[in-house]
Amino acid sequence: MRSLGSNKASIMGNKTNDRNWAAMERLRFIEACAWWKGIVNRQDLGGLFGVSMAQASSDLQHYLDLNPGSFVYNLREKRYEAVAEMKCVMTRPRLEEAVGRFLGSELRVGAIGGAADSEGSDSVAVLLMPLREAGGVVERRIFLAVLNGLRVKVRYASVSSGKEEWRWLRPHALAHNGARWHVRAWCEQHEEFRDFTLSRIVEVEWSREHSELPAADKDWQAWVTLRVSAHQSLSDAQRKVVERDYAMRNGVLKIKVRKAMEGYLRERLGLVMADGKQPLRLLETAG
Repeated sequence: MRSLGSNKASIMGNKTNDRNWAAMERLRFIEACAWWKGIVNRQDLGGLFGVSMAQASSDLQHYLDLNPGSFVYNLREKRYEAVAEMKCVMTRPRLEEAVGRFLGSELRVGAIGGAADSEGSDSVAVLLMPLREAGGVVERRIFLAVLNGLRVKVRYASVSSGKEEWRWLRPHALAHNGARWHVRAWCEQHEEFRDFTLSRIVEVEWSREHSELPAADKDWQAWVTLRVSAHQSLSDAQRKVVERDYAMRNGVLKIKVRKAMEGYLRERLGLVMADGKQPLRLLETAG
């Protein structure tokens, strides 16, 4: 193998401008190919971005100037091959990007929302939980209220009472707990700040009524840090697995979160004691 640097003289007329957005995208693509596929060739760049082979060579050389020694040219295979010690300098590598780009699966791993079915390819499967979202009209009007400081009247369906009732809200923020959207708002009925699940808002009346918040939302403004460790009932070997799984340092995981979101985080981490009352039950599993 030989270094890509030997091609430098032949590509001086096609200099890559790393301040150009399209050029930056090509450089990021080179890095992704080298990191995830282990190989890069000029045809990849030409096919995806429609650039000439000379420009592709210039891009490859420019990336090597930015990240020296990250790959070398295999003369027999006619391709550039990444070295084991390569480090990324353009982006932070994400497995989700690699799955979508190189395994042919348009996956929404970690994204908000999804269908009730799994999706993927022969090499990948992703479980997408049932989508819990409000209608487009509700989402639009709540968003406008947050953006513009509007007072709105909403019809809200309560799980605890099983009833739908109208109430006046003064929304000021949106929050996502990992499963669904909430709106943080002053509730005039209870005279306090509360979270309202967007999918439970049945209707929102159109409003242009601007309204100031009657007080500061202290729980939203305040931040807390949770310190989490492996459960004491685990064996030493099991504890080490859990600590590595969560990238704990000295056996502790620290997570900073808004105080208003602390309960959701505890629930997601399984730190809330279950009372056995679940909203869903399994009826059957069909093959």
